[in-house]
Order: sequence, then structure tokens, then C-alpha cells
Amino acid sequence: MSFFEGTIYSKTLHMDTQLGVILPQDSRPHVEMALAEGLTPRQVPRTLILLHGLTDSASVWWRRTSIERYAEVHDIAVIMPEVYKSYYQDMKHGENFFTYISEELPVLCETLFHVAVDPDNLMIAGLSMGGYGALRCALTYPGRYAACGAFSSGCNIRGSLAKSDVTDGPAKGFIRSLRAIFGENLEIPDESDIYWLAQHLGEEAKKIRMYMTCGRQDFLYEDNLKLKGILETCGLKEFVYEDWDGIHEWGYWDVAIQRFLKIFVK
Repeated sequence: MSFFEGTIYSKTLHMDTQLGVILPQDSRPHVEMALAEGLTPRQVPRTLILLHGLTDSASVWWRRTSIERYAEVHDIAVIMPEVYKSYYQDMKHGENFFTYISEELPVLCETLFHVAVDPDNLMIAGLSMGGYGALRCALTYPGRYAACGAFSSGCNIRGSLAKSDVTDGPAKGFIRSLRAIFGENLEIPDESDIYWLAQHLGEEAKKIRMYMTCGRQDFLYEDNLKLKGILETCGLKEFVYEDWDGIHEWGYWDVAIQRFLKIFVK
């Protein structure tokens, strides 16, 4: 495998932005027996866009997990972009991060890294705020993704307003970010509400293959159970929900990403 950390220029964001990229190599030492059962090396790898959380950066997945090793086992490319505290939105007072992730980034990756980003080969996943971002992308543009993974997702965006005036800890000052994202009146449009999107799925959206998980002791557990209940009634092509004991931390998400890849990369 090869790993690159650097910057690309985004026309959508009007600036350079950080990107981490894991790519299979033609010269990689593993043979077919080193891959997950049933897989063979592909000429053009499948692609996973992997999204970070609120208090993280693009680098967090490759610092906190063995994602490069997991990518090798499954013979996939992994793209890890930077969105700061944008909550994957086209911001009222900021840049268009949702458009960047959902529209520009796949095209850039196909052009620069020659990876597969067609609907049969592009996946998206993330943790916490990134879980929200993955859900927003997949539920808005279901025809673009082969699978979606949401780990401990911050799926209750309207409910987060009641908890936004945090005065201490890693999320201190989140209310300022929300005002930059949604405006001073904090008016959240329906298309940013994961519950609303899940309740208004069209027929194309029901083709989504989706994985959700959240730790039973996670402060977002009840929010995720509510979304699970909605999605279970939607008639999705494939919906896998799992949970086990755990809180909002990297030991849980390191297991979650492995579970997602094992189930959906075949």
C-alpha cells in the first residue's frame, strides 16, 4: 500500500485543503491469499471516502486506527478529507463543504489517483459528525454510493442545538460554529435533517446498502436508535445495525470500520 498526506486545491472551497490518501500499489507484496476471503486484486481499486468528527481533522483516521492495514486486506483506496467544524454543510457564513464532499471530491480523486468512483465502487463512511456527513451524502444522493457506514453518528442535528452551548471540553464554543453554518437564527433546513431525509426516501434511495452502529453507553445512542427505527421501515436494499458496549471513543470506531468493510467489501 502507499500513503500520501498533502493538499489539493478545491474550486468549491476556493482554497487548498488537506487530504490523506491510501492507495493499493501494483507492486504491493501481498498475494491473493493476503486479501479478505473472496477478493482478488483489482486493476482500479474501489474507493472509500472516510469522514472525521467534530473535534478531529483529516488526519485522525490514520493516526487513531490501522486503516491502512484494513484497506490492504480489502484492496481499496481510502480518501480522508478535511472539513473543519462545518458539519458537512454548505455554510451560511463559510464554504460549501457538502458540495465539496458529495460532488467535487470524487471527481478530483478519480482524476488525480485513478480510483473507481462510479456508483458500484464508491463508499462513504464516518464517525460522529462524519457519520452524519456520510448519512447526509448517501440519503441525498443514494445513486452515487455502493454503501454507507455511520459510526456513532451525530444524526440528530436539530436536537444538537439544545446541547450546543458547551462551555467546557473539546466541543467548547460549538454554538459559534453552528451560527456560522446555519445563520444567526439557527434555522436548519429539512435537507440537512437526517431524520427528515430518512422519512422521505424515494424509490432510488431504497437501493442504499447501509451500516449503522453506536455504543450502548454513547451519549448519542438514543438518537441512533431513533434513526435505526426509521430506516428499518424504509425497505432499504440492505440495512445492517449492530451495537455493543462502548462509549464515544476510538476503540469502538476502530472495530466499527473493520465490521463495515468486512460486511460491505465483497
